[in-house]
Amino acid sequence: MTTDFSTLTGKGNFFEDFTIGDVFEHARGKTVEALENVLITNLVLNTAQAHFNEDLAQSLEQRHRITFGGVTASIVIGLAMQDTGENAIEEVGLDQVRFRVPVLHGDTLYAFTEVVEKDEQPVDTRGHQQVGLVHFRHWGVNQRGETVFEGERRVLVKKRAFSAAGLESAEQAASTESAPTRIRRRTPRKTIPAAGAKARIAKRARTKSAVVAKPPKRSATKPRRHRR
Repeated sequence: MTTDFSTLTGKGNFFEDFTIGDVFEHARGKTVEALENVLITNLVLNTAQAHFNEDLAQSLEQRHRITFGGVTASIVIGLAMQDTGENAIEEVGLDQVRFRVPVLHGDTLYAFTEVVEKDEQPVDTRGHQQVGLVHFRHWGVNQRGETVFEGERRVLVKKRAFSAAGLESAEQAASTESAPTRIRRRTPRKTIPAAGAKARIAKRARTKSAVVAKPPKRSATKPRRHRR
């Protein structure tokens, strides 16, 4: 069974489909659970107790644990991915991040996106071909309509020429036009020498080692004669 991966993403979120000034109201919302906030806060070793200490949080103005900003940003940007990230090839930057209103457990977040800028031929494509740079502004609101998060994101997005079908045809054409020549290397056959051959090989080895090795220097004194 084969899967056409191009069918798993949207048809209208390539680089050419974005227009400067467009504003998206993303379809889904997400309710923030206590488990998500406390678990991720502890996993990343965030020691701000207002995120996980309910007893301490009751002394604060909100009188409840506050959701870690990293969780809030991840949820809002994640809600925007269906329309802005399915054909993203690489994230370039995230800045101008602001957390306007605290998010509490049980709040439901919704996401919006504005297309701020486009660059059809970015200077740095990170080695990718047929991509463009899109500058998005994301913001999230809670169920009361209060803005809880703002941030700007730059991402390299595939152009339509970068589709999966286009890549396959390009690879096939390249392999047909300039197929590399394969060099077949023979594995040397191993033969077992006869007994006489082994003896000759050993004799050659001894002769060679005798030539290479330097004979010891003789002493200038006369050798001592032994009595019989």
